[in-house]
Amino acid sequence: MPGGSIAGVRSELRRGGGLSLAVVLLAMLAGPVRADPDAPHTEMFTGFETSDNYTSGYVGGGYAFGKGLYNAGFRLRAVGAYGRYNYDGALFDGSDYVATTFDGQVGFAAALIGYQFRPGRVTVKLFGGIEAEDQNITPRDPNNSVQGSEIGVRLLAETWYDISSRWFLSADASYGTAFQEYFSLARVGFRVRPKLSLGLEGGALGNEEYDAGRGGGFVRVNLRKLEMTLSGGFTGNYLEDDPSGYVSLGVYRAF
Repeated sequence: MPGGSIAGVRSELRRGGGLSLAVVLLAMLAGPVRADPDAPHTEMFTGFETSDNYTSGYVGGGYAFGKGLYNAGFRLRAVGAYGRYNYDGALFDGSDYVATTFDGQVGFAAALIGYQFRPGRVTVKLFGGIEAEDQNITPRDPNNSVQGSEIGVRLLAETWYDISSRWFLSADASYGTAFQEYFSLARVGFRVRPKLSLGLEGGALGNEEYDAGRGGGFVRVNLRKLEMTLSGGFTGNYLEDDPSGYVSLGVYRAF
């Protein structure tokens, strides 16, 4: 189930201020005395994503109260991100519009509290909290509203369903009031071996200036205490421009 952990903070950096999430801080989260000292209560995750006009990275972690990460109960999560992107547009120089390439930087951080439900073979995580985002575009684009600093509310849902002993389905979605950002990602996977899974993924993302879709495949490998997910495919703003490829790598560890 940890494979969906980063989905709510993963985004694209494209036209309209982009949707990047990347490097920021997360300290170890302390908690009360555990009911089961052997059950993992802490999770850490990091990763990056790149395409033809954006690169972003993120880092985060969480702490589960009660019986641990794999049981029902309350939990805390913090995540941060940083990214760079560019897009083409035009600026008015006083007499005519001049073709211009805009370069953007974005920083993001969120602190969340949530609860995990475990009805049968289904896992559902619901989070809510506060987010802060800063979008800096050079030169300033007067036609782009996704600029400056905003503080807002972040909502996040992550779900996992074991269809069978070999097939699984995950669906994650998030929404933030800072620049009206949204993200969704669904995956269907097949366990080729106990520590190797293959599958397909697809989703939608955007903000108040931009809407896009994506689709591709993923490979997930469990290496001792680490889970690594490599995915790739095509993304674009619904045929308005030529689609581009994307590559993403996520690393997760529970302890």
